[in-house]
Order: sequence, then C-alpha cells, then structure tokens
Amino acid sequence: MFSLSSQINQQFPLALKLDSQATFASFWSDADGALVASLQALASAEAEAGWIYITGSHGTGVSHLLQACAAIASEHQYSAMYLSLTELIAASEVDEPPAGIDTMAGYFDSLEDFDLLCIDDIECLAGQPYWQEQLFYLLEKLKNKPTARLVLGSHCLAAELDFDLADLKSRLKWATGFQLSALSDDQKMQVLQFKAERLGLVMSDEVAHFLMNRRSRNMADLSQLLAQLDQQALSSGRRLTIPWLKTVLDC
Repeated sequence: MFSLSSQINQQFPLALKLDSQATFASFWSDADGALVASLQALASAEAEAGWIYITGSHGTGVSHLLQACAAIASEHQYSAMYLSLTELIAASEVDEPPAGIDTMAGYFDSLEDFDLLCIDDIECLAGQPYWQEQLFYLLEKLKNKPTARLVLGSHCLAAELDFDLADLKSRLKWATGFQLSALSDDQKMQVLQFKAERLGLVMSDEVAHFLMNRRSRNMADLSQLLAQLDQQALSSGRRLTIPWLKTVLDC
C-alpha cells in the first residue's frame, strides 16, 4: 500500500495499487545483485538522493522492481508513488475519463513532492509529444530538488528511445542506468524453482527442465505458466510431477 494522504489519493487517482507479490524478497536477484542493492538503498533513503533507470526485456522484472521500491519506501513511512505510463496514456485516450478525473492536463504537477517516484513504461511515450513534454518538465523540477529519488523503468535503453523531444532523452541519460541481465536457460530454471517455492510448490530439476523444453522460454510466459499451475496444483498435493504436468498441459 502507498503511504499517501487522502488528499494525494484524490489528486492522483491513477496511482496504482502495488502487487503484494512484487517485493524484493520475491525477486530472484543472483544475476542483478548490484542493482537490487542500489534500489533498496535509494528506496529506504540509505542513499539520500539519486535517479536510477532500469531496462530489461518483457518478463525480466522491471515493473516488479519498481513496485518493490514503492513498497519498501512506504514501509519506511515515506510517500511513494508507482505510476505506469501505459495506464496513464490509456486513461487519457478514453472518451470518458475515469471517475474523479476531470482532465488529464497537469497530471504531472506536484509529482515532485513525493519522497520516491517510480515511473514505469517510459518507452510508451514514443509518439506522445504532449506526455513527453510533461515528463520533461517534471524531470526539470526534480533536477532542482537535492533530495529527489526517482526510479524509471523501461523495456528500451534511454539512448534508443524513439522520442521527438531530444531534451527529454538527454535528461533520462542523467540517471544511473542498469540493464537486467539476460538469463541463461540454467538461470531461468533457477528462477522457476525460486518462484515455485515461494508459491509452496515442489519443483525438481527434472520438472523444471521438462517445462523449459515444452513451453516458451520467455520469462513472462514461464511466470504465467507457473501461475496457471499454482491454480491447479491442489489436487497434486503441491508437488509437480511430469505425469501430472502432461495431463494438465495436454502434452
């Protein structure tokens, strides 16, 4: 949950509820220990200020980490906001805006007042000149705030963003950049087993290897598959076996 006053909740009706499962404890960090340590320090104010820009392919955990930052900041009684620009643009394009939103103009006003700001899906501002300008003006205000703590998430490197506003790309490059590691197949198996264990599922090396060989190796797809198995695993006593999987997955 956010540590936001009722006034802030009214002013920012698009502030999203955090996924309760998106925590640092539930993120497999063996390949990205330096990034996780930096984010934890920033979110808990062990590091007083800074900007961090995280990029990674879909399913690698970019959104997970941004939400984990907002969660840990709230635990330390700091005001924190997680904002998905995908959700913001979707809301701005509907014929009738969501309840409580009279206009999207000026939405970024006062966002700099949060102790920690986590802005996700930066790449979706391509082809959105108005929102590019709004983000640029926000970054200008944060630039002049010595205690600003900002975490940006994207599936595209800052240098490769297809933005019309060159000054915005320049400001984004000021952030300390981290790219989530591309995982080997062995590491993907470890992530699967790590996630399964947190769900209370028993997954052997043999079962993990079986799933990797019969389903997409994209981590987003594998995570979705694991959620599906979690819903059906009660009948198996939470132990995943290959015969049971063949029945469930029809393979």
